[in-house]
Amino acid sequence: MPATSPLLLLVLLVVYLPPAAVLAWHDGRSHRLPNRWVAGLSGAVVLALAVLALLAPTLRPALWTAAALALVLGAGALAVGLAAPSLLGMGDAKTVPVVVLMSASLGGEVLIAGLLGAALLAGLLGAAVMLVSRRAGVRFAVGPVLLAAPFLGLLGAPLVASALGTA
Repeated sequence: MPATSPLLLLVLLVVYLPPAAVLAWHDGRSHRLPNRWVAGLSGAVVLALAVLALLAPTLRPALWTAAALALVLGAGALAVGLAAPSLLGMGDAKTVPVVVLMSASLGGEVLIAGLLGAALLAGLLGAAVMLVSRRAGVRFAVGPVLLAAPFLGLLGAPLVASALGTA
């Protein structure tokens, strides 16, 4: 697994984490991810990564790839949110692009591990909620799990790199 740039980790910790933590807390309490807050997080991350691309030209190809992946996966999430709102709320769908952008900018292994980790954790939490509530179809906030994806990705990236043979 290639080493992650300290500058990208700085963006993750200083630009992404504070608003993501607030959004996760708010979604956990109200089951809503307000558009303005998601837009603020997205704009801040895009701006920070754009400045980083100007300052560190060696990161540009990876950041372009991350941006393309964010657009494609974000469009897919919006399509799912529109077609099947019971599967993915629109707030979650609008949060996917910034989560993918941040995760992918940290590396392909981080993106894969983050998405797999978020899917696994969301599934486990969903099962736990159904067991506790004793009814199917109960809703729970997925936003906190989704917003944790870059951090889950950093934790799981060595396993993904090993599985892919890139370690």
